[in-house]
Parts: sequence; C-alpha cells; structure tokens
Amino acid sequence: MKFTRLLFLLSLSLLCQSVALAQSDLAEKYQRNLSRKGNLKIRLLEGANPDIPLASTPLPGSSTPLSQAVSFREGSAYSIPIGSSYNPYSVISEGPNPLSYHPAINALIFAHRQNYPHPGGSGIISFDLSTDGGVSWDTITRQITPSLITAGGTPIDGNRYPNGAIYNPTGNTDPANAYVISTGAALWTDPVYGSGWGWEFVASSKFDGSEVDEAYYTTQDSNIYLGMGMVYHPDGSIWYANYRREENLSHQLYNPMIATQLTFNSATNSFVRTAQLLPMNYSSGVDSFAVNPRIEFSPDGQTGYFVTSGIDGDDDEIYPSVKPIIWKSTDAGASWVKQPRVHWQEMDSLLAYTYPIDGDGDGVSDDPEAGSPRVPYLSMFDITVDKDSRLHIFGSMVSASDTATNATDFGFVWIGVGSKELFHFITDGQEWEHYRVDDWYNDDAPIGSEVVDERVQASRTSDGAYVFFTYCKSFYEELSEDNINSAPDIYGYAYRVEDGYIVDPKNYGWAPGTDFFDFEFTDVAVVGYFHMLAPVSITDGEDWDYELPIVYGIPQDVNSDLAPIDFYYLRAAGFDEGEFHERGVMVGAKNLEATQSFTVFPNPAKERVFVEFSFPQPTNYRVSLLNLLGQTLTELGRGKADASSQRLSFDTSQFSPGMYLVQVQAGERADTRKLIIR
Repeated sequence: MKFTRLLFLLSLSLLCQSVALAQSDLAEKYQRNLSRKGNLKIRLLEGANPDIPLASTPLPGSSTPLSQAVSFREGSAYSIPIGSSYNPYSVISEGPNPLSYHPAINALIFAHRQNYPHPGGSGIISFDLSTDGGVSWDTITRQITPSLITAGGTPIDGNRYPNGAIYNPTGNTDPANAYVISTGAALWTDPVYGSGWGWEFVASSKFDGSEVDEAYYTTQDSNIYLGMGMVYHPDGSIWYANYRREENLSHQLYNPMIATQLTFNSATNSFVRTAQLLPMNYSSGVDSFAVNPRIEFSPDGQTGYFVTSGIDGDDDEIYPSVKPIIWKSTDAGASWVKQPRVHWQEMDSLLAYTYPIDGDGDGVSDDPEAGSPRVPYLSMFDITVDKDSRLHIFGSMVSASDTATNATDFGFVWIGVGSKELFHFITDGQEWEHYRVDDWYNDDAPIGSEVVDERVQASRTSDGAYVFFTYCKSFYEELSEDNINSAPDIYGYAYRVEDGYIVDPKNYGWAPGTDFFDFEFTDVAVVGYFHMLAPVSITDGEDWDYELPIVYGIPQDVNSDLAPIDFYYLRAAGFDEGEFHERGVMVGAKNLEATQSFTVFPNPAKERVFVEFSFPQPTNYRVSLLNLLGQTLTELGRGKADASSQRLSFDTSQFSPGMYLVQVQAGERADTRKLIIR
C-alpha cells in the first residue's frame, strides 16, 4: 500500500546489470543484439495478448510452447493459472503474506479475495490449494468468510488485503488434517466514528473447506489498519503484525504496533486471538509515524523480530530518518524488547549510494563540502530470520530531502533525479552488516489509480540455512525519465548463512532455454505483477535445489484497478547449490579499501563536476568517467597523491544527459560513484 505521506523520488530507468562476462565481451554482445532484441520486443507487444505468460505461448516463429521445449533445470519460467479475484485490491499491498508453504505436508495455500466471476461479492475471502509442492493446484472456490457478519450481528462491508498461512498440527503429515487461516482488514463504516477500517477478520477452515470459522475483532474508537507478515510458528501457532491509529493523539500517526498470536482450539476448530501492544516512544514530542510492520521467527521459534519502518523519539541522532524500528523476543514471542535504533551514518557502503540532501530545495543535491549530509531513507522492506537467529532485512533505499523533524516536512524525500538502491541488512539487533544487491531505476507503473513498484519480498529455507529475496523491475534499452515499471520481471537473490556466499540477482522473466542477453529487455517473457513470495521456500524441489514459491497476477485491464486480475503460480524460480559463490564487487559498488573518502558533486550536475578523494597512504591514482557498461569514456586525471585530499573538476557539456560512473583507481583497487548529468 502506498501512503500519501511518503513522496518517493522520480527515478532514472536504465539498469546496470552485474554479469560474469568480461566488460569487452559484454559491450560487444550488447551492441550485436541491440536491434534484434528491440525488434523482438516490438513484435511481442503487437500481439493480441502480450501479457499472457509464455508457459503456453511459443516464441515468434515457433509452434512449440516453451513449457514443452525446455526442461525446468535449464531455467525455464513456467506458470500455472490458479484462479483470479474481482480486482487487484486483493494483492495491491506488498505487506501481507497471502501465500504459505509447509514442508511437513508439501502443501501450498494462496488466500485471496473472491474468485471472479463466482457469486458472493469481491469482499469474501477464498483460497487455492496445492498438496504436491506447487506442481498442480486445486482452484475450486472455498470461501472462508462467507457470511460477512460479526458474532454480534454487525454486517461487514467486505474483507481486504488477506494474509494466508497453514496451520499444521504437530507431527501431522496428512494434508487433510491441516487448516488454512487468513487475516486482514475488514471494511465497515462505524455510525459514530465513521471509520472505514474498524475491524479485523480472522477466518479459517480445513483444506477441504469444512470447519469454517469466521471472526471479527475491533476497538471501535481506533482504526485497525492492515495486518501484515502472517507466518506460522514452530510451536503451531500463527503470528502476524498490525498497527492502529489513535484518533485522540494528534502528534502521532500510527501507534501502537500489535503483535498478534493465534492458537488453535481443537474443541471448537477455531483460533484464539491474543494481541500484544508494542508502543513506540513519543516522550520527546517528535512528530512521528510508522508503517508496514512485519513479524518473523527463527527456525527453532525462540527468537522473533517485529519490525516496522518510521521514526519515533528514540531516533535522537543529528540526522533522523525513516529506519527499521525493531522489537526482539528471545522467549518465543512471550515478551518483546525494543532494540537500539540503526545508525545509517555508520554504514559507508549505504552512504556511497545516497545523494546528499537538497537542503535549499533547488532540486539538486547540495555540496557535501558545505556540510550537506547523506541521509538514507527506508522506503519499503521485508524480513526473515536465519538459523543463527539473525534478522535479515531486504530494503529499498532512497535519499532524504532534509533534516527536519516535524511531521509536515519529514515524511518526504527530495524529488531530484535519482534512484532506489536495494540493500540487504543483517543484524542481531545490535551489530549490522549491509550489502548492496541491486538498483531500481523505474518509476512506479499505474494500474488504474494504484501502482506497480519494486515489491520486495523475503523467504528462507525451513532450517534457516539459506535466505532469499525477490523483487520486480522493468528493463529498457534507452535512458529516459519515464521508463515506468509497466512490464515487471521477477528477480531473485540468494544468501547462504554458513559462509555468506550469494547468488547474484537472477531474472525469472526471460524466455527459457535462451541466453539472458537475448532477453534482457523486458516484455519478452513472463510478466509478473504484484508477485508474492512464501515466507518458507521449498528444499529439494522438482525444479531446483531451493525453489521459490511465487504467485503473481496479470490484470485483465492494466488501465483499471477495478478489473479482474488472474493469478499464476511461477514454477522453476529458484537456485541450485552450485550457483553460490563468494560475494564479489558489482559494477558501481564501493570498495572501501581503495579510498579513504570519495565525493562527486554537485550530483545531478548541469555544467561542471568536482571529484574529491583521499587515500589512507601515498599512492598512484587514475580518475576516469565510465558508461554503465563499465567502458572508459575519458580519463579525467592521474597522478601520485599523498595522504591529503585531492580535487579535480571537468566540464559536463560534452556528454549527453544520463547516468555515468566516476571511478578512482589505485593499483588493482577501484572505487566508483554514480553521476547524473542533466
């Protein structure tokens, strides 16, 4: 869900891909295939239904469906239709977890609003089911909120944004004994308070649709907003995060956070709801907000994390910013302790991808020499917890506009030309690791009045030994300020906990059996809107060693947010053990050992750019301007520097507007900064 309070910056749209080819080979292949790829893209888009997944659609010039032409092990993206809903509002928010996988019974459930065109209304929650690890799906409509009436007889206007989880009794291996459980916002207009979100539904049934239990909860004088991050606990209970707005407290937006536990009552075949309030700190009177809460536990269930993003009185730094606010439990959720706030300014790798603030409001980041800091800002995120009880946050990072702490100014990011950077954070609540994964240079695509954004998602293996993240973006061949995320491909990234090895981002949207570079521009293969990743992944799957359970949608009309949306299960998205390798330096990444400091300003630039850097010891250096393929366009300077600061400048008028890389090289090491030329 997008909150109007947060004004996210407009973005450039050219993606810098990290690949295993040498730069010269990459550039040669890029030029050779450029026109052919563009033509193929145009031909596909001119077809009758370019958004239909290519699992059943042949490539131009072929009559063989892709799903029959290539084995899954070769990386084919294969999609299975699994139903629909009346409109995209079932899945428009990235916060809920509607898809759940349980390895003990090899089962998947997907909870969503009523299947179109079945009768009953769009506000009824139903679910789809697979009991063979996603190979096949039963999409017979099973309603778990059929009555839309509370126990006290109050009619509910409709249920929205459902989470879904599997309750599997301890020791059970028969799917027939398992339950699906769902929660979300219930739409109801209070005649006194007038709130449209005054209730929260909790509904369940057995996999066969029997034993339906439909319950509603409210605090009527407060707005209960949107339950998110529903997961099952190893002890069999179900947990999710929520938050509400206190109407009578003008200085805060959302408080408290709510950690909710559902425990099964076998006598009634229903779930008992227990809510713990996690208040935020407003003692300093800072105008504050917090959004998008998540909750997750370690594989043994003892350690849990409740995470939201925002600001409160505990953020007493010089440069407050939207950050993760974290509570930690070490007793399986019985109690929660608020953790120290993260300090963005201690993360050099993050600061390297953050633009200095635009304190004077002229649309250009200010000169760092004049004291303008870099203030990272957490846009959206998802979480998981590994086998060592460490929290993993996959965050989309932007650049804050100023250092204001009042509510009217603080919630905005500056709207100069820039980008979002995707970062992987790892913490035990005290110490932090931080790694750049990728970038996102699209602008949000419209679906009627709603948007398609980067949609970050997180998952792990059931034992917590591997962590996975997914996101979506559209890749275009020409630099432009209006390259929107209108044809999103789904990307995956993997992390091995034991040694920190990774698998670089993979695109699950290109046509199977082909080279990535033949299909790096989007719209030529699977297009996946609003994709959802289950919190627990599949180990030793049919298609991969570690298979990612993903459901995505295809709106029947991308110009309308009220048209039906069709859902698909994306098979063969995953990773093999042999793909993991030591973390390398991606193009554009910062090597902290090469320079002691390195600044490019102003950025974006119109006429002249200054490059300032220093080294920890005397060294020979070379400064170059590169394109996004890593090719050197011109040498800006070279020499031998002592330990003092060095500065050079160059005229940008000879270069076309766009994004470039400024590189400082010392010996075999190099630091790189992005530069926008207007």
